[in-house]
Amino acid sequence: MAAITVVQLRAFIAIAQTTHFGEAAALIGVSQPTLSQALSTLEANLDVQLIERNPRKVLVTAAGAKLLPFAQQAVNAMDAVVEAAQPARWLSGPMRLGVIPTIAPYLLPSVLRILQREAPDLEIAVHEDQTWRLIDALKRGDIDVAILALPTNEPGLHEIPMYVEDFVLALPAKSDLAGRVDVDPKTLASLHLLLLDEGHCLRDQALDVCAQAGAHDAGNDPARASSLATIVQLVSAGLGATLLPATAVSVEARGAALGIAHFKAPAPGRRIGLVYRSSTRRTQELEDLAEILRRAVIKGKLAARPLW
Repeated sequence: MAAITVVQLRAFIAIAQTTHFGEAAALIGVSQPTLSQALSTLEANLDVQLIERNPRKVLVTAAGAKLLPFAQQAVNAMDAVVEAAQPARWLSGPMRLGVIPTIAPYLLPSVLRILQREAPDLEIAVHEDQTWRLIDALKRGDIDVAILALPTNEPGLHEIPMYVEDFVLALPAKSDLAGRVDVDPKTLASLHLLLLDEGHCLRDQALDVCAQAGAHDAGNDPARASSLATIVQLVSAGLGATLLPATAVSVEARGAALGIAHFKAPAPGRRIGLVYRSSTRRTQELEDLAEILRRAVIKGKLAARPLW
């Protein structure tokens, strides 16, 4: 059997993930002919068809599906070898940081300021996206670390808890509940709740809170949006209520005719942390980064409780 290369495996993984040759080529930064040649060579070397091509659709064969997790493990292992060969460094050089949209606008201003002071040699590139896309990007090696709601329960990824934040109830300013600090979560069952679109982890977290409170119809309203800013405007206009992470209130409530109510203890909430590949050599750096981010929560006076 001829030697199998990382280039061939990357081509196969990209095609299997995207089921589109053009998108796969763009994903790994090669031309489409180069991608096709790499896949053909891999299939010839293994003497097995991994991808079924037809004019309308690209399909992963049963043999391809069986091989895919092993191909990903092999690529991750090779990335770890290359990374281990790099000289030791502390929070310096490029670092691609993924952040979900319900965290980025509220945490990043404090984080970027403190990183500029404490780790001036770190070259941060921020990628904002939904949780599932960031997890895929982590596994592919497109980003180095992500700030996500925990747990992710994803094999091959490691998590560092950083802080906890409560959910608060956002309502029209004239609501009888506005200003309350002892709201029973069961009250959600009687409210018209507006939630983010599918794909946002905050939507899933809010649905879990609603289900525990007996509000089983939450999330069925057609008036949904892709950003908290839009949801807040809908609430401000009197179209319903929503759950907000406490860290978002100071930003999203600014200039809106909004009422905020707090739940009685223990309030529903979420844990936020750093997530990265278990194979990385930068584990200690990322532990140090998590500590810096916890301090950023305190210095930025965010409505969250750091986890040390």
